[in-house]
Amino acid sequence: MHHNDVDYWRYLTSLHTGHIDLPSPRVCRLLERIFQRWKEKPLWLDENDVGHLFLDRNDLSEEERDELAKLPVSIRKSLAVKRMFEVITNPFIAEKAGSFSVDPDELVLGTMPPFSVGQGKEFVLYLTEDERLTAMLSYLSERSPMGHIVPNHERAVTVGFNAIINDCEKLAAKNPDQENFYTSVKLSLEAVIFFASQYAEEAKRVAATLPDGDARISSLIAAAQRLIKIPAQKPDTFIEAVQCIYILHCAFHWTAEIVPIGRLDQILFPFYERDVRNGILTPTAAQEILDCFWIKLGERAMLNRRHIENRCTATDGVLTGFFGSSNYDQGGLANQWMQQITIGGVLPNDEQYVTDASNAVTRMCIQSSRRLPLNSPTLDLRVHTDTPQDILELAAQTLLSGGAHPVLLNDDKIIKGLIEGGAGKISLSAARNYACDGCYETMIAGESEFSFGFVSAPELIEKALNRGAGLAAAGPIHLIGTKDSWRTEAAPDITSWDKFLKLIKEHMVLSCHRYINTLMLNYGNKVNVCPSPLLSAFIGGCIESGRDLTDGGARYHVFSPLLTGISTAADSLYAIKKLVFEEKELSLTELLTALSTNWGAGLIHSNENVLPALGIAVSPKRIDEIRTLCNDQAKFGFGNKEVDVLAWDLINTFCDCVHNTFSSSVHQQAYKALQNRYNNSVNTFDISLIPGVGTFEQYMFSGSFLGASADGRRSGDAIASDLSPAPVHRDIAAIPANGVSRHARVGTLEKSFESYVDSSMNRLGDGAPADYNLPEDYPVDQLVARLRDFANGNGGSISTYTVADPATFANAQKDPDSYNLLRVRMGGWTEFFICLFPEHQEQHRRRPLFIS
Repeated sequence: MHHNDVDYWRYLTSLHTGHIDLPSPRVCRLLERIFQRWKEKPLWLDENDVGHLFLDRNDLSEEERDELAKLPVSIRKSLAVKRMFEVITNPFIAEKAGSFSVDPDELVLGTMPPFSVGQGKEFVLYLTEDERLTAMLSYLSERSPMGHIVPNHERAVTVGFNAIINDCEKLAAKNPDQENFYTSVKLSLEAVIFFASQYAEEAKRVAATLPDGDARISSLIAAAQRLIKIPAQKPDTFIEAVQCIYILHCAFHWTAEIVPIGRLDQILFPFYERDVRNGILTPTAAQEILDCFWIKLGERAMLNRRHIENRCTATDGVLTGFFGSSNYDQGGLANQWMQQITIGGVLPNDEQYVTDASNAVTRMCIQSSRRLPLNSPTLDLRVHTDTPQDILELAAQTLLSGGAHPVLLNDDKIIKGLIEGGAGKISLSAARNYACDGCYETMIAGESEFSFGFVSAPELIEKALNRGAGLAAAGPIHLIGTKDSWRTEAAPDITSWDKFLKLIKEHMVLSCHRYINTLMLNYGNKVNVCPSPLLSAFIGGCIESGRDLTDGGARYHVFSPLLTGISTAADSLYAIKKLVFEEKELSLTELLTALSTNWGAGLIHSNENVLPALGIAVSPKRIDEIRTLCNDQAKFGFGNKEVDVLAWDLINTFCDCVHNTFSSSVHQQAYKALQNRYNNSVNTFDISLIPGVGTFEQYMFSGSFLGASADGRRSGDAIASDLSPAPVHRDIAAIPANGVSRHARVGTLEKSFESYVDSSMNRLGDGAPADYNLPEDYPVDQLVARLRDFANGNGGSISTYTVADPATFANAQKDPDSYNLLRVRMGGWTEFFICLFPEHQEQHRRRPLFIS
């Protein structure tokens, strides 16, 4: 593990030629350049340069502007796609925005935009003024595509764009009602072909500037020839396929579709196998190509958070079926590019017995992820009982190299969850073909639309304790707190544990109904604002049905209600169950005063009792006693079954609520209306609700809405990430004063895995990550053994691993430059620790440490 780039270079220079850790000279030169680029302020595309398709164009006549305004929105969107590529490849703009360039050492050409999720994006505007206002009333704009959807890159490399264009022309002639859709797809694909041709010309131009005899001239000419051929025609070789995927990936991201890659090893292996068999590719050359691809995906990162751009608007990346402004934890998303690559797992068939899908490209992807100190792409490794041992050994070595790659996903659990959540709507072969989106959420690769929503488990406890009101705003303005649910019994009337659980379920049911109702009301609201003709070309069902992705065109419609804060909730429930209802150490009314005043930080009366806005007064000493009792209780995720079963029960109750509320008569009229609107001769419109657990990077954001909780956490403090054991509370030292390396909360992976061995984990088809921190000296053989346990089902559905000592985190905060390669797992992706804001850094420092 290398903490900084200087140590990394020193290590590489000590290696002999051919060492497995040593990339090729070409790759080393590219790495050197991006290390320097990471430290500089990234170049950005100015919104004035992007402009509007027609409203602010001085080069168009009034008549031309009027004609463009009359075109259907889908056609205007596709013309905006072409316009975007013209803008970013303009030499004048490219020089100042860094939007278009070719490095003489590159094997894979293309330039990613700096449009991370946290920083926002730019795109050519194409709506009229009235349309923009109408869209804004629903918090939508041209920047509202959400990404989070796995495209079918296999279609691009096995068919080629010209064949898809020809299909669109034929289908448009047969189906005049869908002509606008097919035309928009055709124009978008032609725009990408133009985009590729610009790189071909630039490669030839750069080659002409090199001195005679430079070996890179022939390499650039070959790259130019590839981009003249592809993506218009289908690739025939491994390097052509990689280039085709990358240029399309760049095109998606430049046009506001921030999407992942998908099952890369399954897509590329046929090309690799054929090239090796025909003697035109060696494993070493293939590894270099993949290394170059990895670098291209990681080159836009930055290490200094002061370089962050705040280009996000209230309408950026709106979730499908959501209504409201787009606000989330931008500070944790500066280097989140949604670039997931899924590898391994099983073959996508309907056979009774599974067949392992691992191949040579699987292994090379892990190799690139191990030896290149990048944060992106995020590698997701699907594992199962028959995963080869060497794959797990490579994964363990890669994790211990410090990049927090790969994420591990258990196929058996996730596939079961997808099938159960699909309720017969998702076939076994489709479920076996899942891939991860921009974080880790699972969906059928290249065939499904996707979105999600949150239900907060700690908030449900607040409402059960507090008559349907949240605790964070308790005080003189909102009295007991903000009202958001049923007015249920007051704390003194909750006389049994069973009654308390019943109240939690009442509020949970209402939250699930609200999620479904919002989805039903707002589904399809993007089609006349921000359709996705380019992405629709690579989502199964859209071209076949003649419908845009935003217009119900996908073959599968997957939506995931996510239960968040489960570990905080389970820890709180255990404290309440034991201390209130079993041992009777305190009353619910005492606890409610302690929580509503943020453990005594509320108003202090002259008699030194803590007074909530309403309710009983409790002395500061008593509140401290109560908090100490709560802090001292067992916590979820360390193998204590008494706590763990409470988490399992929450998950089972949530899954039942999701499925029961969806089938409720309350929603059937709206659902039938959607089916009547979107059913067609190709696809039946069926919504699949696939529950999951996830905070992603929003452990701080989620906690900011919550009051104090019965696990001892203070109001507004972060919760645990995903389904992980909760971090140490902020006012308790993460590293005790009597040591620089001993963590305040320590466990072992063996015991922690026991907290996830329950049938409830098989119901979460969208996954439930446990995010682990490991010390840097964790033995590789023991980690391999734990990964085998996980693959065999003796753990959860998803597990992630950050490798860093407690002292490393502390030192990185003091001396960032010496730890500029320290990376941490943000739920589904990796971030450079020094780029995180201090509040995020603290959450990572306070995560429990799991030792061997």
